[in-house]
Amino acid sequence: MVYCTKGFKNIFRALERRIQMDFSFLKKFSFPKHIFSGSSFSSDGFVGIDIGLSSVKVVQLKKKDDRAVLETYGQLKSEGYLKNMDTSATLSGFLRFLDQDIVAMLKDVMKESNVTSRQAVFSIPANASFITLAELPKIPKEEQQSTLSFEARRYIPIPQSEVFTDWVIIEDEEESPKMKVLFVAVPRDIIGKYQRIAEAADIEIRAIEVESFSIARSLVGADRTPTLIINFGHQITTATIVDQGIIRVNHTIDRGSQSFASALATGLHVSHERAEDFKNEVGLSEKLEEQEIVGILEPLIEVLFHEIERLVIAYNRDNERKVEKVLLTGGGAKLKGIVDFSAKVFGVEVSAGNAFKRTVYPQFMQPILRDVSPHFSVAVGLALREIAL
Repeated sequence: MVYCTKGFKNIFRALERRIQMDFSFLKKFSFPKHIFSGSSFSSDGFVGIDIGLSSVKVVQLKKKDDRAVLETYGQLKSEGYLKNMDTSATLSGFLRFLDQDIVAMLKDVMKESNVTSRQAVFSIPANASFITLAELPKIPKEEQQSTLSFEARRYIPIPQSEVFTDWVIIEDEEESPKMKVLFVAVPRDIIGKYQRIAEAADIEIRAIEVESFSIARSLVGADRTPTLIINFGHQITTATIVDQGIIRVNHTIDRGSQSFASALATGLHVSHERAEDFKNEVGLSEKLEEQEIVGILEPLIEVLFHEIERLVIAYNRDNERKVEKVLLTGGGAKLKGIVDFSAKVFGVEVSAGNAFKRTVYPQFMQPILRDVSPHFSVAVGLALREIAL
């Protein structure tokens, strides 16, 4: 199944092998002016590619008059593509499938979505990376490169020979003897798989980025408010706390929105497709006649939220700036009643994140984009990474 913007690029126009890799996973999260280190700026814009186990999403953006113009987008379900396991791979999720299966899916979604750019930013699943915040004694600027390279070995529990590592100093106040550093590591075999996929699909990789940073870019943008983002993925849920444009906490839970539908299918003895309908159309309804469905879903969500609530309580205890709002995204964010339920749990403002809020598009597209927004927060954030705003 593909839904995309066939002909959408023409509307905008009417309105008016060698992979160069960027391993700076944290680059531009705080939105400094961009200096391109790869190839020259492309008039065809940039495409964000978010490959997941259930589907692949693409978004193409183009910079025009200092704005990010949405040129096209699309989603393709992975069912029918991801069939053959790579028996030699030790990876998980979609990464455990053969390269050629992923490439075929990627080519089809780009073709059907009318993607024209070959310059792309790929997402790395949050559970395929390692992110940690460390407090260290202040390090002189001239020693930071060598010292932080050494410190990364202490905080990242993976041999340095097996990962690409990046870091960013997020707090280094003059009067403080301490500094805070965010470390990120991604296994080299994952990077190698993306390189092979991109080369086979004739795509130039501009960068690879952990999806939590992409989500924060599209949903939070320049907002400095301490914000909790809950991303209900297909298999996992990620809770990310962002403050002043910087990720402070990133926590992954091995339960996603698929578990909601699976529980409904089992409990109600219905097909998975019917269970998905119940999840989105009934969800956490207050109607008496729909309490059987609510009775299955509510305990699952309470357990999930209890773990996230503990994370927020710990963060608020240790930090002067407290979480003030919550943004929901991912497929599970479409569950009916989830916003109100979340507000009762966390006691702060809760809303569904708008992935397209930093992009420009025709007004008539607004209802459609609002509906699909939960699925595209990663892909939009990826494409925004290569546009200096």
